Amino acid sequence: MKVLYVCPFVPWPLETGGKIRTYNLIREAAKHAEIHLRVIQEPTEVPGSRAALGEVCASVQFFERSRPGPFGRVRLAKLERWFHSKTLQRAIQTDLARGGFLLVHLDELLLTRIVKGSRIPVVQHHHKLDTVLYDTLSANSGPTRHFDRWKLHRLEAESARRYRHHILCSHEDAKLLSGRHGALDFAVVPSGFDPHHFRPSDPPVSRDPSRILFVGSMDYGPNVDAVGYFCRSVLPGLVERRPETVFEIVGANPTPEVRALASENVNVTGRVDAVPPYLERAACVVVPLRIGGGTRLKIVEALALETPVVSTTIGAEGLGLEDEKHLVLADTPEDMVQAVERLVTQPRAAGHMARRGAGYVHERFRWEALGQDLVDYWERVAFSGTRSPSR
Repeated sequence: MKVLYVCPFVPWPLETGGKIRTYNLIREAAKHAEIHLRVIQEPTEVPGSRAALGEVCASVQFFERSRPGPFGRVRLAKLERWFHSKTLQRAIQTDLARGGFLLVHLDELLLTRIVKGSRIPVVQHHHKLDTVLYDTLSANSGPTRHFDRWKLHRLEAESARRYRHHILCSHEDAKLLSGRHGALDFAVVPSGFDPHHFRPSDPPVSRDPSRILFVGSMDYGPNVDAVGYFCRSVLPGLVERRPETVFEIVGANPTPEVRALASENVNVTGRVDAVPPYLERAACVVVPLRIGGGTRLKIVEALALETPVVSTTIGAEGLGLEDEKHLVLADTPEDMVQAVERLVTQPRAAGHMARRGAGYVHERFRWEALGQDLVDYWERVAFSGTRSPSR
């Protein structure tokens, strides 16, 4: 089948959760479908992106951002304004007028309005529910932020009116979206990992009992909040018990707020060439997220490498992992201190738990299988007649 895949960012290089998710889903789906990718370019061209994406897509076109007019600046949410592109919108209409496509895939909520009057099915993909993130981040902000939050909620409602078909990362997000907007047809396609890339070394790498690791894009609000919370509320208790403890924050584009956390017991690496070596040497990975949503790649990739994980319940939401079987859940600073210390001081038991987690993610979260799930949903939407909401 021929799919018009529209993305508001260049999914290359693979340095953020969103780029990793989009690229791998495209790569695997392209084995079963003809994908024509249309993306909004970064302010400058991303080196290597044309070649990397051209290897997996039937065609790739890049479009520059454009500044919306005065009315658009008032009407559109900040995300829509930032990724606005008049040339992309015109190109989409031209693509659809030429025909041949069986489906349009919109890779983020902010692209809701880019398709006008399509006669073929449109699938709306949510990497996360942006409204949930903005509700949390806007809790103690001023009127401008609250106005932008209102516009984002209005955009979500418009997406639900325009398009019946939605792809989400978790059943929790799907349930919330359907609860807000009625019976939608949806598929849950979680984020995964590449078993060829995230494969334990042979012989195994020795884990450093002093190394506690966090992995994620460090300009993403929930991650910034998570590492700040860990450094303020959890790390002091760990250092008091184990002074040699080092909390390693690995991820691209650390904000000034994150860089300011660096100390004798906190190492902020910035972007690294490869994450697996950090995962393999860490005593455990911590996921102290307090804000929901997102791809949850950090847990899946850690467990794929048999790295023990301590997470908040929110951090592990949607993966189906069981507390004390695959990982440890801890929702208070005291519980997280005790959980991390237990995994560090009991490496044999921690290793057994991580291996059970590895078996679970290998069974459910390989990109190859998830890409097939995506294509299966596309085909159901494109070729079936009457469709009822998924359960």
